[in-house]
Amino acid sequence: MNTLKISVPMQRTKAEIPSNAQADISLVLECYPKIGSRITLLWGSAELHKYLNDLILDDRGNREGFPPRIAAAIISLINEHGKLVTDNHKNVWINATY
Repeated sequence: MNTLKISVPMQRTKAEIPSNAQADISLVLECYPKIGSRITLLWGSAELHKYLNDLILDDRGNREGFPPRIAAAIISLINEHGKLVTDNHKNVWINATY
């Protein structure tokens, strides 16, 4: 019999998020509250890795994109969160400079 594992993300406290990521999250929260809240909720989970990459990569071809400072904050969060995720070979931003 197969068992299904369901992972339910826990709300993270500011203390659980590294201080160098907190400023980027605050910036995203200020401009995009739903996105910032989701980042905070998912911090430390594998789901966040995919979510952040999906924010930056346009697979639909019709996205407007983020202002440069928000895009830079998201890429910085991808890199910071990537330190927690073991699948860094899937993280196209791991060596990005901005």
